[in-house]
Amino acid sequence: MTTRNSTSALKLTLSVILLAAAALLLVVFLPYAAGYGHHRQSLLQILIKHWSDPTWQHGALALPIAAFLIWNIRSELSRIAPQPSSFGLVLMFIAALFYFAGYKAHLIYFGFGAVQLFAAGACVWLYGWRRAQACLFPWLLLTFAWPLLFLEESLAFHLRLLMVACAGSVLDFIGVDVIREGTALVSAPNPPLGVNAGAFFKMNIDAPCSGLRSLFALMMVSALFAYHRERVVWRRWALFLCSLPLAVIANMARIFLLIAASAAFGQEFAVGDAEKEVSTFHFVSGIVVFIVALGGLELISLLLRKGCGVSTKSRVRVRTLTNVPPQPKMIPNET
Repeated sequence: MTTRNSTSALKLTLSVILLAAAALLLVVFLPYAAGYGHHRQSLLQILIKHWSDPTWQHGALALPIAAFLIWNIRSELSRIAPQPSSFGLVLMFIAALFYFAGYKAHLIYFGFGAVQLFAAGACVWLYGWRRAQACLFPWLLLTFAWPLLFLEESLAFHLRLLMVACAGSVLDFIGVDVIREGTALVSAPNPPLGVNAGAFFKMNIDAPCSGLRSLFALMMVSALFAYHRERVVWRRWALFLCSLPLAVIANMARIFLLIAASAAFGQEFAVGDAEKEVSTFHFVSGIVVFIVALGGLELISLLLRKGCGVSTKSRVRVRTLTNVPPQPKMIPNET
């Protein structure tokens, strides 16, 4: 029996090594797509190039975080007996077809999807569905590693228009006269006082300020927050989906902060000079986005728990009481 277990463990180890070597060959060494360039680059080279962009730099953390999450549940995985499934081979074959199609058509997104599907197929083939299900969240987290470049132009432009519309409406509501010029917000003139348009602030919502840079990073942070904060699946999804409106609200908070700083300390201090040199205040204000978003996630989590009648204190108390050993019965002394 021991010899059979040792042989099975050896076969499993060799299979893992061979699959890891195949993945390294396909992702790291094999030239895959050229894009708009003159020669093909491997998927890793393409990822490293786009991870240097602030919009997608969070993708470099996806794989280490996913690996840590799997390592963190290693004891739970060890209690699940491996039940290899041949369906994993089917998934790996489909992944190979996707990879080849992307290679021939120079489509990096087919390559990204193929790598993702290949990892799932390998897990199902080697360990079975139960272990694959236990690793579902780390596997889904890997999707944040892939830069979705086709969203930059269309999504960023619509986010800019949304920022201008929402911020302008809020300023009008609180009594601040503002002029909307395309994707810019300009303080309204006041001829009787000799105040020209843009005297207090002139905020142009460029593509970097549209919220796209923080949107996907906030979505990944929200997924991690929901995973560790909640145990009920629907509350996890609710928190994750709230990351989209929270990203818009958080970016609006940053815009209002920049507008207030422009009115109080000047445009150059708050935003930067006319040569597009971003000021230090403008750069540091980006942290406001994550503070507002995380605060909103915590508030929504508390509201969900309160609405469902979940009390953190009562739950802790129950756990404490259940761990108390039974007390021996007191027998009265006989006289």
